[in-house]
Amino acid sequence: MIKLANAFLVVNVLIAAFFLYSLEHATRALERNIAKTEKSITDERERIKLLNAEWASLTRPDRIQKMAEEQLGLKTIQAQQFVPLADIGAKVPQTPPVKLEAQNADAIGKMLETLQ
Repeated sequence: MIKLANAFLVVNVLIAAFFLYSLEHATRALERNIAKTEKSITDERERIKLLNAEWASLTRPDRIQKMAEEQLGLKTIQAQQFVPLADIGAKVPQTPPVKLEAQNADAIGKMLETLQ
């Protein structure tokens, strides 16, 4: 009877050892997964910092002004281009040059033609 009890206890110890080993293996796998996720979060944060720095570099006002002058032919506003408040009435027509209710008409195009 004692041999049977000892055998039963040995089998129970082996089963418990197997479950503990599998539990430790699963725990280590989860720890590796957590470490991998934390590393990817750190990498993404570094990538965000890099993209923010690149965005700041690309949106510098001097760079945009240079590109506007080269690519679009835009120039800096000169003081002579400003219209005094008293002269605004002479520049704007009293009545709208184009009726916006007209069907199949390019209202904005006609406005631009009349203003030129």
